[in-house]
Order: sequence, then structure tokens, then C-alpha cells
Amino acid sequence: MQNRTKVRRRVLACARCRKRKLSCDGKVPACTRCMDAGVDCVGFDSSTQREAPRSIVDALERHIANLDKLARQGASFPSPAASFQSDSHWSYEKCTFTDELVNEVMSDITPAFLGVSKAKPILSCVVKGTQIPSKKGPVGAVIKDLDEDNPRSILNPKSPLDAVDHKTAAGLLKTFLDRVITQYPIYHRSDVMAAFNSIYYPASNPGHDSPQNRYIISLIMAISLSTAARTNQMAANATAYSLVRHAMQWIPEVATNNLPGLQAILLLTQYTFLNPSIADLWLLTGLISQAVIDLGLHQELPIDCRISAYQRDVRRRLFWCAWEMEVAVCSTFLRPISLPTRNINVAFPVEIDDLSVTEAGIDFSGRVSKFTSRRIWLFRQIEADIISVLHHNDSIPKECANLDEWLHKTEAAILNWKWEVHQAAAANKDPHFESRWEEMLLYADIATPYILVSLFRPSPRIPKPTTENLLKVYNAAIQVADGYWQQSNADFGHIKYVFHPCHHSFNSAIEFLRALSWCKSEISDRYPYEQVEYDMGRFSTFFSTIAERWPAAIRCLEEYKKLLAPVKKEYVDFLVQKAKNIPPETSQLDGMTNLYTCPTNLDDAFNFWMGFNPATVVDPTDMMFSYYPYTLSHDWNTEFNLDFGMM
Repeated sequence: MQNRTKVRRRVLACARCRKRKLSCDGKVPACTRCMDAGVDCVGFDSSTQREAPRSIVDALERHIANLDKLARQGASFPSPAASFQSDSHWSYEKCTFTDELVNEVMSDITPAFLGVSKAKPILSCVVKGTQIPSKKGPVGAVIKDLDEDNPRSILNPKSPLDAVDHKTAAGLLKTFLDRVITQYPIYHRSDVMAAFNSIYYPASNPGHDSPQNRYIISLIMAISLSTAARTNQMAANATAYSLVRHAMQWIPEVATNNLPGLQAILLLTQYTFLNPSIADLWLLTGLISQAVIDLGLHQELPIDCRISAYQRDVRRRLFWCAWEMEVAVCSTFLRPISLPTRNINVAFPVEIDDLSVTEAGIDFSGRVSKFTSRRIWLFRQIEADIISVLHHNDSIPKECANLDEWLHKTEAAILNWKWEVHQAAAANKDPHFESRWEEMLLYADIATPYILVSLFRPSPRIPKPTTENLLKVYNAAIQVADGYWQQSNADFGHIKYVFHPCHHSFNSAIEFLRALSWCKSEISDRYPYEQVEYDMGRFSTFFSTIAERWPAAIRCLEEYKKLLAPVKKEYVDFLVQKAKNIPPETSQLDGMTNLYTCPTNLDDAFNFWMGFNPATVVDPTDMMFSYYPYTLSHDWNTEFNLDFGMM
């Protein structure tokens, strides 16, 4: 066999050797010829015909070191957000990285879209395909969705927005601006108005109708309709669902890797809280949290004249909306939270009305209208701390000497939070905000007992709570179900979520049954049987009520009744034995301890919730919305009993 000549692999010549047409050994960070000459060794990018660093990592490290040196000397340098400039105009939605050099590097490796490819956005893996009420699942439905001749096809040129007359659209928009956007200030009021006018009043600003605006308004109409409808809720939600399904065709255009793309996903998540069948909320909020980190929203920007108060406020709003959504979902499933839960480096946005928050500056004498969002974020901070400590073994805050002290301080914190809400509501002098404060009061009356359930229920950290704490869980669980029942029957304009009520009430129902099984003697001493039996039925009443808006709640009702039957029988048997002064035998449901034992790892947590919370399971009946055409009635007020006041 002939000997083969060993071929040396070619290396890319540096810019100096290339220009001189000399051989280059390609050593990093500098080739031998440049080192001998005592000059900087730089690479050459043939695609741009420009010099480039030989080692990106080394170049960035040197640059960061220079920035640190300037900072120590008190010199000013560009902020993370101030680096992206276009035609000498700074654009906040592109502010992600550190400065010009980092931008050049990252722009080459970071796509402008949010997904594996532009044609396959990540959201398509998170949002569930349209399903039909059959065993065939989503496959058959997808074919129907792509059938141009089908009136419900997403390819059908007729937009469901066309079915919303101008008066109804204006009323739904007003509901969103007055009630919804103040809880989730994802968009600035002016941006929503501009998108709305581009569709319903194009003559006022011609040429601005765009896929992004149609996506935004479709979701806003869906959210507001789901909130505003007081009758025929199944049909209202079906119409809302058709609007959202129509909006999904623009996902490739709107799911961009920047702030507008994040806003689009946040708006979709807000609707998903109203209709959990549309997407996997855990995956959706995880995607959002990753985008928050990629965009640097989890850090405050340095003080810089090129960063306006308006731009800083927008970033804060998006961080806190995304943070609250992830905490709400992960806490429900007892899963870890990826965003920080303590010592958060981002301040709250201003509570001033958007009319006083403009590019020209913030008028702090303006009307305080966004008072609900900050209080909800404060509540979520307490909830996030509970989940991290009790279920993920995070350390107890340094100011607490032991676990018992932490339990006491956490209980005091939620009670103080509720007290502050009631005090602020009582101090309100603006008649326009009375209804909104009523909604916030009901929220506090639900959130407080739910925190007590989460705090004192069995957990990996405290597998056997004291009897006193279990009795707190027993009473708090009932208040959760009763509060959510009131919320589901609230007046026009009150946000009527589905995800939180179903999951929180089912979780509370399990803890109610456990406390009843473990504390029979104490409960029987405090409450007559008629009261206990009535309290058992509160959970059933709630699940039956909310099932009109989300059929999956029927499965919660069926599962609860199945778990209730043996616990109720055991309690009745105990009362009979107690009346006869017979020492009760060992509980027949001691084995249920294993049934309810809290999981110690994520896999068990997932199985636990999937097995005992049917609201997490997708069922084809959830998609019975697809039976309804886009246009149900030309008289929306008659159809859904809407009430837009003077509009």
C-alpha cells in the first residue's frame, strides 16, 4: 500500500498576513508573525470584507474589562439597552445586549424570530391544535382548519373581527382598557388604541392595518368578551375562541425575539387563563420566562440619559407581568420557578394612568389607575416564597430563626396584605373605581385563604402539620371555594378566570378532605354535622357553576365526589361511634395518607397533579366551541347580555 502524504489542515490567515500574502500559523489569540512584529492580530471576515476578532470570547472579555475600568474611574458608558441604534434613533424594543461590539456578535447568532426556524415558531409546539369532539383527536380537526371551503377554517378570508360591529367592538375595548389592562399592563393604552383604530377606523390612520395589530385586537376582543358576557357563556366563549384561533395564523409574524414578540405571547397567556384548553400554560410561561432572561428584563438598566422613563417603565411592566404569570402557574403545579423570587432587581412600574405616561415623560400627578397589578404582584411574592421553601427546600430567610418563625411571619404577611387592600379600598374617593375595588376586595378574600391552605398543608418540608394548622387549612379551603363561586357569578366587567379557580379550588378540596379525615374529633367538637355537610357541598357547587365556561370542570366535580364519598362515610361512622361513647377504631382511611402524600420530586409532582387534578387533562369536549360558527348573532347585547353603559 502506498504511503499517503500527511496533509496539514489549512488555517484562516489573519488580516495582516492575508494582506501581505504571507503564510499564517493561525495561533490564537495572535499568530507568530504578529507577535514578532508587536502588533495586534485580528481576523478577517470574508463575508463582510471587514476585520474581526480572532477570538470572540477573548475580545468580549477584554471589552468587559475595559468597561469595568471605566466604571471604576467614574466614566459613563452605554447601558445594556442603549446599544441598539437605528438611524441615530434609539429603539427600546431592541434593547437586549450590552453595547455595539456585543450587538454585532449576538446579532449574528440570535434569530429575529422566536423558534427553531421562522417557519416553525416555538408557540406552535405550545398551543394545542384545534380538536373536534371525536376520538380521532386533533388530526382530523387540523385538516378541517386548513380547508378553505370550511367556514371555520383559519384560511378562510372572512375574519371573525368582521362579525364584531363597531359599537360592540368599542364597548369590548372600553372594558379591556378600564378593567383588564390595569391588572396586566402588557401594552400601553396608546398602542392598543392605535391597533384598534387601524382595523375599525382605518381612514383615521391609513396604511397601519398589520398582522400584529389584527393579532392584538383579536385577542383583546376575545379576552373582553369572555369577561363581559353574563349570559349564554358557552356561546360567548366559543366566539372568543374563534377570534383567538383566527389570530393564530399570524404567530410567525408576531412571535419575534424582541419586546413586541414577548408582548404578543403574554397577551395569549392572559387569554389562556380564561380558556386553558388553548395551550399548555406551564410550557407557555416557561417560554415567556426564557424570553425575559434573553431580553435582559430581569435586571434594571443603568441610569442613562438615552433611556427614557417611558422605556424603563415598559420594561418593568413586561417583567412583572411575565413574573406573575410564571409564579401563578408553577405554584399551582408545585414546580420550580425559573425567574428570581427574592431580592428581585426590577422595581414596580408606575401606577399612574397611561394617559400620563408618555415618551415625553411621566406626570406623577396623574390619576392612579393601575393599583390592582402591584397588589397582585405582592401577593404572588408571598406565594412564590411558600412554594420555594416548603416544596423545593429553599433556605429560610435570614431574618427568621427557624421554620416555625417563618410560618408565623408568612401568615402575618398575607393577613397584613389583605388588611392593606381593605384599607385602600375604604379610602377610595373615586366613584369610577368603586367596582374595580370591589373586584380587588374579592380577590383578596380568595387569595388570603388560598395562601393559608398552601402554607399549612402537608408538604415535603412539613409532612405532618399540627392539628391547629390543619384546622386552619380546613376553614381556609372552604373560603377559597366560596370566594371563587362568588367570582364566577360576578357582575359585568369582572374578570372571570378559569385556570386559577379550577386548580385552586380542586387543590383546596383535597386539603379539605384530608383535614376532615385527620381531624374528625376536633371538627366534630366545633361544627354541627349539618354545617360540615353544607361545607362539603360548596366545592360541588363551584365546579358545577364554572363548568358552563369550561367543560373540564365537570371532571373536577366527578373526581371530587369520588374522593368525598369514603371520607364522608368515615366521618359519619365516627359521629355514630362518638354518640354511643364507643372509642373509634383505627381510621379506615389511614391508607389515604399515601394517596395524598406530597411529592418529593418533579416527576411525582407531575403524576400527582395529572392523577388527581383532571383540569390538567385535555379532553375533546373542551373543544365543543368549534361547533359554533363565527357569527352567532348580529345583536351582541341580546346574545350575551352585554352592558356597555352609555356606549
